Amino acid sequence: MTSIPSIKARLRWASLFVPAAIAFHAGAAPAPGAPAEAAHYARPLEYSVINLGRDAGSAVLNGRGQAAFTSVLLDDRQHGFFDGRRIHAVGLAGGSYSYVNALNDHGVVVGELQTATGDYRAFAWTSARGLRVLPRNNAVSGPASGAALAINNRNQIVGRIRSAVGIYPLAARWNPDGSLDHLAPQTARTARAVAINDSGMAVGEAEVTWHDNHAIVWNPDGTAIDLGTFGGDFSTATQVNASGQVLGHYYKGGNKFGFLWSRRYGMVPVGPTTGFVNFTALNDAGEVAGSNMTILDSAPSLQRPFIWSWRAGVRSLPMGGAPHGEVLALNNRREMVGLIDPTPNDGDSGSRRATYWNGVASPIDLNTRLYRAPAGLVLYAARAINDGGTILADSNAGLVMLRPGREGTPAPVLGPISGGAADGVVALGATVDFTVPFVDSAVAESHLASASVGDGCPQPVPSLRERRGQGDVSVRHTFCRPGYASLKIRVTDRAGNATQVERLLLVADPSAKR
Repeated sequence: MTSIPSIKARLRWASLFVPAAIAFHAGAAPAPGAPAEAAHYARPLEYSVINLGRDAGSAVLNGRGQAAFTSVLLDDRQHGFFDGRRIHAVGLAGGSYSYVNALNDHGVVVGELQTATGDYRAFAWTSARGLRVLPRNNAVSGPASGAALAINNRNQIVGRIRSAVGIYPLAARWNPDGSLDHLAPQTARTARAVAINDSGMAVGEAEVTWHDNHAIVWNPDGTAIDLGTFGGDFSTATQVNASGQVLGHYYKGGNKFGFLWSRRYGMVPVGPTTGFVNFTALNDAGEVAGSNMTILDSAPSLQRPFIWSWRAGVRSLPMGGAPHGEVLALNNRREMVGLIDPTPNDGDSGSRRATYWNGVASPIDLNTRLYRAPAGLVLYAARAINDGGTILADSNAGLVMLRPGREGTPAPVLGPISGGAADGVVALGATVDFTVPFVDSAVAESHLASASVGDGCPQPVPSLRERRGQGDVSVRHTFCRPGYASLKIRVTDRAGNATQVERLLLVADPSAKR
């Protein structure tokens, strides 16, 4: 019989999430023959820009247009959750290693953190109830090792956690009632589950024998299906869609190949049949997007983006004459985003441009579709897109969200910090002028600016000028100490809506011995 304290503990755990009565779609089995492709949509493209923070190490987007992210700058890690209007800090106290890994449509953020005692633990977080460190196996002695890698809309979480049978982590599932399930096979040396659909079907990999990794499917009851290696050296499963189709890859003869597996059709090869292929996205129609890499001895390797479907097979995405491109995300409307680089071999990644594809139509540079963007803003790569068309992108002003239409948030939109050398190196003792442009959707709004430089020198007093919703902030600073320094500039409107951009600088002492 379950004890009263145990029941109360599970109720406390469940209260972290949205009430349990959440409708979900298991996904109907595909009709006889190949599954239907996603419908092709024409979407008018114009985007409002929303600053989310500095460059992100990880960033995830949900179907509601919310985002969660981790940024790393030297020893400083910041974690944030954007609820559609404002950013909340995801507080992960303790050690220096922590990451946001996944986000569901209810705003539940999951990931991994290092505690003050050095343990690595899986966590879940919501803006309403804060942080919850996920249960560990009490039979394990010594340091804990765990990470939450994915969550579905039923609040089932999967990842990896150290079990009682060995020193390495095995695949795990945390249930909404607070219970922890170690997923089979327990005989594996190590295993991890990396994705889960709303039916509770999870996928990942397990080292079933020494250095022999197999793609694994876990049924909702926790039992495992070993997909083998498809005649290759090893395999892994990376994504599962609503209808239970599994995307993965296997290695053979120095090449990397893709597969799509389902109970109905078994294993179907997908993507190009030569080269080294990165498979990045699977939608609910069974369409797969990725990039085929050409390995070059004398220059950086080049990639060409593609989409694969049941009826049309592999189709290359147009790149407008550029030699290098990558598709990084695909939604259920067959919209894809990524990047194109017209000069990939010049050693300057700044030539990359965030790109949008609608099917195999001509690529669109997202920089050309921004509504009232601040001067100098450049989008380098688009890393996520949801079915509503919201996009996450990397830019020279940090991580940004592109929201379809002309309504962003009330906060001002900031561009990049310009000034000094392009590589961010300044000489000790130098006085440097920096500038940040901004725009505001409310043309009658007025703003205040603040600035700080983390070098322990006398702090600058910024000046601001503006007219009809557009302006810039100027900062002059004298660098009195060598080493790394972070320049932060913040713009706030009368209602308290604020946006901050940040730039890392290196103060070099010319007299120092090299």
